Amino acid sequence: MRSFKLLDRLLGRNAEPFVPGAHLSALSSKMEAGQCWIVPEGAVVVPSPPEPKYPEAERIAASIRDFPEDWGWERKGYDLVHIPSGFRLWVANEDYGLAEVHPNNGKTDFTKPEQAIIWPAVADWLGHRKVGFTGRLPKATITGRRGTYWCFAQEHPWAGVGSSPAEAYRIWKFAISVEARVDISPGEYLQLRSVKL
Repeated sequence: MRSFKLLDRLLGRNAEPFVPGAHLSALSSKMEAGQCWIVPEGAVVVPSPPEPKYPEAERIAASIRDFPEDWGWERKGYDLVHIPSGFRLWVANEDYGLAEVHPNNGKTDFTKPEQAIIWPAVADWLGHRKVGFTGRLPKATITGRRGTYWCFAQEHPWAGVGSSPAEAYRIWKFAISVEARVDISPGEYLQLRSVKL
């Protein structure tokens, strides 16, 4: 655009319809911060969005909200892990606060304003992943060798040991279910083993 046409446009001498943004490119190339500029009548000036004060907290909260399937438990009930990157987030206690967990198990705490940004997303993630108690025992596996039978399940750290499959299951059931313990005879001993080291 020739400078005379721009000057005519700025002074209102031209009757051409104004197209927002069409003539501003000539001005924007010479604009500098802190200087005063005349903008054509009818131009819409939009302020740039403010820079976030806590960009890391915003990114973490957005990731938890928008891609919840990318997050899982590293240690159930203690810290979440962002599976693609390995980033770990301590979430065990809201009063204690949120922290980034390092590979050596050290932690860097987030500030209170950062926690205020991240906690709602974490609380929503935790709320959607709660599994209520159904009252049914999980599916157990029973194995045996030389007259000794073992009963265990992947979700529980205990194995019941007995001389028959029914006895091994009964002992395992007593170990993991409070409701099943009402059937224990007084003075009866249970043979349990830990299946996790």
